[in-house]
Amino acid sequence: MTIPLHKIICAVDFSITSDSVIRYVATMHPEHVELIVLYVAPEEGNKQEIIEKHLHDFSRYSDMLSENKVHAFFTVQYGDPAEVILFYAKTQKVDLIVLGSHGTTAITRLLVGSTAETVMRHAPCPVVILKTPDNKNKNHGTT
Repeated sequence: MTIPLHKIICAVDFSITSDSVIRYVATMHPEHVELIVLYVAPEEGNKQEIIEKHLHDFSRYSDMLSENKVHAFFTVQYGDPAEVILFYAKTQKVDLIVLGSHGTTAITRLLVGSTAETVMRHAPCPVVILKTPDNKNKNHGTT
């Protein structure tokens, strides 16, 4: 049984993991889906500076998505990432949440990470968690 997807949240933090999440959404979901690219920033700090700092990343994501004809809406919210993602998913009545995991927290959260785990456990819809492979041991063209 296939569940039709109309609205997807793609949570990003501008890391290499987020790049993978954007590429996944861009290539794996039909063009009729409304995509919400959501960045959750800390509540403290200058909000204008935060947006300006990540404007290039949003532009790059926009280019990646438009190449695949994905309609995207970009938003910056403030607060605890898991809480904001869950609140936004409920209020926007999304059909799917896609987010990456760094897997760098406590041992019980080693595979998915604390934000991803919280979202996965409490989401009002299905969740896709993409784990970025560990690139520490890969040769990046340097000798």
